[in-house]
Amino acid sequence: MKYALIFLIFAAVAFLLYWRLRPYIRGVRRFLGVLREVRGMGAGVPPRASGPDARRTTSGQPVEKLTRCANCGTWVPTSRAVARAYCSHACLERAAP
Repeated sequence: MKYALIFLIFAAVAFLLYWRLRPYIRGVRRFLGVLREVRGMGAGVPPRASGPDARRTTSGQPVEKLTRCANCGTWVPTSRAVARAYCSHACLERAAP
């Protein structure tokens, strides 16, 4: 009985501590997510647009998948890509033989 009471007190203190630190923990997680994205951009990896932790716009819509331009390497939304592989008509013309 004595151990159960000690465990209950410890659990209550841990819960209260977590409850008070929750906003700071969330902020640290967001900061680490930003660092992960920046590191991925430096390595040329496009941002993830699907999956359980998919990024969303402010309206709640999922972020559109990106396509890399075959000529200049710029990432553009798939709906804006020209001929499914280029960021603009200028890049498409420059890539033509």
